Amino acid sequence: MKYYLAFLFCCFIASGADSQPSTPSPSNTTDTYSYPSLAKQTVLLTVHGALDHALIAPLFRAFIAQHPHTQIQYTELNTNALYQTFLDAPQERPDIMMSPAMDLQFKLVNDGFALRNDSPPPQSLPMDSQWRQELFGFTYEPIVMVINTDILTGSPLPTSREQLLTLIRDKDHLLDGKIGLFDIKKVGLGYLAWSYDSQQSRTYGRLLEAFGNHKAQLYTDTHTMLEALLKGDLFIAYNLVGSYAFQWSKKYPWIVTLMPTDYTSIIMRTAFINRQTAHPKTAKSFIDFLLSHHGQSLLEASGITPLDHHITGQNSRQALQKLPHGIFRPIPLGLELLIQTDSAKKQLIYDEWDEALGSSTPLSQ
Repeated sequence: MKYYLAFLFCCFIASGADSQPSTPSPSNTTDTYSYPSLAKQTVLLTVHGALDHALIAPLFRAFIAQHPHTQIQYTELNTNALYQTFLDAPQERPDIMMSPAMDLQFKLVNDGFALRNDSPPPQSLPMDSQWRQELFGFTYEPIVMVINTDILTGSPLPTSREQLLTLIRDKDHLLDGKIGLFDIKKVGLGYLAWSYDSQQSRTYGRLLEAFGNHKAQLYTDTHTMLEALLKGDLFIAYNLVGSYAFQWSKKYPWIVTLMPTDYTSIIMRTAFINRQTAHPKTAKSFIDFLLSHHGQSLLEASGITPLDHHITGQNSRQALQKLPHGIFRPIPLGLELLIQTDSAKKQLIYDEWDEALGSSTPLSQ
């Protein structure tokens, strides 16, 4: 019955229903959105990001309301494409780069591509959420696992990685081809979360083996993975961004989002100003607005957990703390991120990944 209802939901969504939870556009596409100025003389501020345009749009419009001579052009790309386009197409570099792939962002900043913004950060933000006044964290995102509870049929809901392994073992071939993962070679956020697991989790090797044995499917975007969970094409998705998954679970209660109780990794979406921006004053004002109480409140209202711990609401850090979770382990914003971008380190993780999952096929829409 649930699958039939899911089919009806999907048809309703395809027809343009307003009630669809907002998730990122499939990452194999590039979409550009324009937010017009409110005055005749216009400064064009270009922003490249991996955050779904529907969620960031209220912030853009509010910024323009305060800076009516500003027009914003937002290009939505996946994390690897953001990084590679920035390097490969200097003529297309935006004024602002926004991405949850902290390691890739940090490498660009460390390599000298960022403009310093000397505005003092709000005291409500953590001291370690910025680096050298050049790279700025602005959200607080748990990395989660998502379960279609139709697979349980009497089994307990797994709340830790050990319990997830137990569920996979108990359901065995019922989960063949029914586990979804980011393709870590194509999704920068997927690589960051997985490489951090390799340092933190005692279950890392066993999870990788289990995913390989059960022919886990590889995805390049969150949207397609959540849709597959809804339709029953997947029963488990691992290492998704919590803000998107929690929204999906509120709409479809049999799709349950869990923060692992052994530990929950936390990533920050980060932003920096291109050193060669033609509009440094406007770009700095945008970063200041993004980090302000107003800007952080707008993110919370859109369903994104802001970094500011003073913000309240159902999507705030305060609300997140009240949900079942393990130790929150934020991925540090510092020089240690360069380890994740080291080619030898990457190749080691890729080799382990290929050995276990080499026969899996990346999926996207």
